[in-house]
Amino acid sequence: MSKTIRQAKGLSGAQGWPVEAAARAAKAGWSVEQTLPLLERIRAATFTLFTPATLKYLIHGGRVGHLKGLVASVLNIKPLIGIEKEGGTYVQHGQTRTLKRALLKMADFVAEQHAPGSSMRLQVFHGDNSERAATLRERLEQIFDCAWLPTSLIAPVLGAHTGPGLVGLVYAPQEAFAEMP
Repeated sequence: MSKTIRQAKGLSGAQGWPVEAAARAAKAGWSVEQTLPLLERIRAATFTLFTPATLKYLIHGGRVGHLKGLVASVLNIKPLIGIEKEGGTYVQHGQTRTLKRALLKMADFVAEQHAPGSSMRLQVFHGDNSERAATLRERLEQIFDCAWLPTSLIAPVLGAHTGPGLVGLVYAPQEAFAEMP
């Protein structure tokens, strides 16, 4: 009998976390029947949120209209972008006028979904912007009980669409990983 898991519909760490769980389960000798529910739980609990330093690459790639992008660029507007689970498309979750404010708003967005003090699994990623990545990490440390994965550079697919300077976050409640070997 063949069983499948839904496609990840995510980027960077959101794709890597189920792979990590599957590898650990295989190493621990878990069956496919034991592993699939864990992977589905992790996929469902994991979210990606990012903000680009510039809209230039999203405009040129057709993900943001030219006129809207030009106005937003002139006003220094930074969108908070997530990945919609079912279709895998970009979804805007807010916007601010500077990159620093966007990072604070990202942390606040997570705090709207999960109670401050919650135990969270987190990973910050960036496109050659380690200073701003550290800013986001520090803010999240103030809000949550953090189980950190290493800060990393963005995946090439995301970098090709967003350009340098992006800062992003992959997050999930730690309880989604409770049964992971």
